[in-house]
Amino acid sequence: MHIESEKFYHIHKHSSPKWIEGATFMFGDEPNNSWRAFEVARRGITNPETNEVFTVDMVAFRALHVYRKQGKKDPHLGFYHYNPVMTLAETLDSLFLSTRMVRELVLEDVRRQMYPDLPSRSNCIWLIPEDERAVRFWLENMRGDHKKVFRVRATGEMHRAPQQQVMGDTISLMEWRKRALDYWNGVDMESYDDEITCTGEIEVLEELPSSNF
Repeated sequence: MHIESEKFYHIHKHSSPKWIEGATFMFGDEPNNSWRAFEVARRGITNPETNEVFTVDMVAFRALHVYRKQGKKDPHLGFYHYNPVMTLAETLDSLFLSTRMVRELVLEDVRRQMYPDLPSRSNCIWLIPEDERAVRFWLENMRGDHKKVFRVRATGEMHRAPQQQVMGDTISLMEWRKRALDYWNGVDMESYDDEITCTGEIEVLEELPSSNF
């Protein structure tokens, strides 16, 4: 749907001196920060002496053999910590990245095929309704430690969808496609925790302390 000069909140996770009152940005032509991160993202375990990188799944598999069967350690992984908690954390981080990539690729594929006029998640900005409950929800649920809250004015193309449709984990491609269809069909009844994507012009009105929410 097209919007003209409508106000929203936005939580910015990247420290940027450009995000100041009065600044304007265009979204829709270039990949956004999230998509650019996917293009170069890689998870691996690096040997600090040789800089050789081993895939997380391979290292976790070798480590599991040691943890479960007291098997011999792989001589190529002599540098590895063999700490079960750290191995779990490394594996979950890698799994989370992989599932997010699958999610975004499926969502974009369905959008291009069936909803080409809706804003792409690959070059959009995410906005939040003018509702303090919405800001609190996203502050609590977004990953990252450096979150700044802005009020913005948006003009362009907007899509509002239930965020529950993108919260799947290790589900099948069939289920992801079903969720993608539900996501791009949008919301029947608006909720404060909806996800809003937008392409077009964004004007920064003010920065607000996160403690306000």
